Amino acid sequence: MADRPTHLPAGQVTEPSEPTVPTEPEPEVLPDAPAAEPEAGAPDAVADTERPIRRYRAAVSAGAMALGWANLEQAPTGATVVVDHEVSPMGRLGQMWTVPALSTLAFAVVLRPPLSADEADVPWIVGSLAVAEGIEAAGGPSMRTLWPDVVVDAEDGTTKASVRADVQLGPGKVRIAVVTVRLDLSEGADPARREEFLAAITGHLDQRMAELADGVAGPLALYEKRCSTLGHNLKLRLIPRGEMRAHSAAVDPLGRLELRSATGMVERVSVNQVRGVEVLA
Repeated sequence: MADRPTHLPAGQVTEPSEPTVPTEPEPEVLPDAPAAEPEAGAPDAVADTERPIRRYRAAVSAGAMALGWANLEQAPTGATVVVDHEVSPMGRLGQMWTVPALSTLAFAVVLRPPLSADEADVPWIVGSLAVAEGIEAAGGPSMRTLWPDVVVDAEDGTTKASVRADVQLGPGKVRIAVVTVRLDLSEGADPARREEFLAAITGHLDQRMAELADGVAGPLALYEKRCSTLGHNLKLRLIPRGEMRAHSAAVDPLGRLELRSATGMVERVSVNQVRGVEVLA
């Protein structure tokens, strides 16, 4: 087996020797489900003219179901899981999504990107970029990103979406990446437009993933233009070193945040080294 990369984001990058399945138990279908619907844990539908989609009334999480589909059934790139009610809507480092399920569009997309093991953080960047672009394309407000996992309203800075990337490694490469998106539809967007937002975001994700065949430079440049984290002095809480302060200069080609100290020293931190980021100035 090839050597592991120099950084493996804890809990979200794995290198399985056998196909893995999410360990959470499958939930029951919501009590108000009609009798004709499939049994608990089975998708309501698998249909789409553009991509395979599985829809669940309830599940542990969209990401868990997508990972199981990818590992057990070899779901193709672009395969999408949509969940109406997530029992455990956890984002990066176990942070819970607190917007009520009725006001949330929650879905996960299976990707098999042309990335090396060292580029395991790139799906976070591509996913966040596609969410920002898709919201705008569907008629939402202008969007900005906060490295690595938050998409905000460019006008008032309120959080509109969160992104999580679960990555599994093969020999020297990214074998599977599942990007989970949770979009807040409680303000400024009619929940009836869920399908429009879903189609717009997944369409932009397809486009950005296709561009990765030519390298990460194109999507990365677009991401940096939207990233409000860059160009500011930050206070970061890092694993395991604790708090540090630095100026955020760029996002490097591996998806890491590039920091510069007051003395000019450059340091790059990966997604799961960071427990928190606060913009100081």
